[in-house]
Amino acid sequence: MHYANTYLEKPVVPDVKITGEGTTDVLKCMLNTGSDIYQGACKKRGSTLKEEYKNASGTCYMDPRDMAKLGVNNWDTVLVKTDWGEVVLNAAVSRDAPHEGTVFICKGPWANTIVSPDTYCCSDPTYKGIKCTVEKTDRKVLLMADLMRWVYKKYVDEDDDDVVENMESLGELPVYKGRKWKELIDHEL
Repeated sequence: MHYANTYLEKPVVPDVKITGEGTTDVLKCMLNTGSDIYQGACKKRGSTLKEEYKNASGTCYMDPRDMAKLGVNNWDTVLVKTDWGEVVLNAAVSRDAPHEGTVFICKGPWANTIVSPDTYCCSDPTYKGIKCTVEKTDRKVLLMADLMRWVYKKYVDEDDDDVVENMESLGELPVYKGRKWKELIDHEL
C-alpha cells in the first residue's frame, strides 16, 4: 500500500512535459477552490508561514492543455485575476486532469485574495465557479506574511514608498507588530 508523503518541498504533480510556446497571453477559465491533502498536512503541523505551505496553497492546478496554451510548465508562475483581485501563483499540472478551462487553487490565503467576500447569508464565500483569467508572469509567489503585507497592507509603515513585492521578505517566522521574529529575540514582546 502506498501512502502519500506530505513532508515534501512541493506537492507531487504529474511529470508532464508541456509542449508548445503558448498560443495565448491570457486564458479565460473557471476557478474552483477546495481542500488538498498537502495543504491540510502543512496546516496540521503548523507550517503555514513556511515555503512548503506556499507551494501547497499558492499553486494554480491546471489542465496540461491549458498550460500549453499559456506556454507554462510545472512551477512556472502565473497571475490569476478575478473581479475581486489578483494573485501570483505557481502553475502545476492537476492530478485531476482533464478539466480544460477550469483551474483549482486550495482554499486559503492565496485563493482568498481572489474570491468574492460576499457570503450570501450562508457565512461562507463563494469558492466555486468563479470567472478568472490566467496569464504567465515573471513575478514570484509570496510567502504568507509577505502576502498579508501585500494584500492587507499589514506590517507596512505609512511612509513606505517601496512596492511591497520589492521589499525584503518577512521570512518564515512569525511577525509581531511588523517586526521580524529575529529582531525580537533580545526584546520584550
